Amino acid sequence: MEQIILSPIPLNELKMAIREITEEALLNIQNRPQKAKSQIVDGDYLQKKFGVTRQTLGRWRKQNKIPFIKQGGIIRYDLDKVIESLEKKKR
Repeated sequence: MEQIILSPIPLNELKMAIREITEEALLNIQNRPQKAKSQIVDGDYLQKKFGVTRQTLGRWRKQNKIPFIKQGGIIRYDLDKVIESLEKKKR
């Protein structure tokens, strides 16, 4: 069993210690590389962007050429992942 030892510490020292720890944690968070937010789009957007038909999008999904998200019968696409997938298929 762990032993907990409590010792009196002046309130000002406690506040300063908490402030230093908090500032250090905030700096660590701010210095982390920011992950770009995904742009989730619908089929109409992809049709316009790539100049393809709805049938082509359906065929690409069936052939696993592009990733998609289906939730409640609604199909959406992560634009960055779709572009990456199509570029890989080109090579």
